Amino acid sequence: MTELVTAAVLARALNDLTPGQLRDLAEGRGRLVFAPCAAPRRRAATAPGADLSADVIAIGAMTTPAEVAGHLSDRRFTVPVLRALARALGPTVPTSGRNRAELVHGIVEGTVGFRARSAALSGGAWSR
Repeated sequence: MTELVTAAVLARALNDLTPGQLRDLAEGRGRLVFAPCAAPRRRAATAPGADLSADVIAIGAMTTPAEVAGHLSDRRFTVPVLRALARALGPTVPTSGRNRAELVHGIVEGTVGFRARSAALSGGAWSR
């Protein structure tokens, strides 16, 4: 097993070399050197102190898109927090936004916008 792992690591390292570098290595004019990579950055799922349950209740009580957008303009709503909030708000809110603006738009449309569209359909021509 160890030989297979060693061979795979060595093959990956050699694949990154140019033909000239491989030639120099084979002829003794070069050598492979190990250099550790920087540790990957960890992203926090939510910001410290973010009380999402209070935000879910507050957004549920809002009646206009401007109210929701104003609430979400707070700096504590980073992209990870907005994603967590979108999940907490339920299935009508998309969590797939690529940036802050898309997530805010999805939250506004998935909450107040969804309720407005539902009310328009149930109180409109369909009920006659």
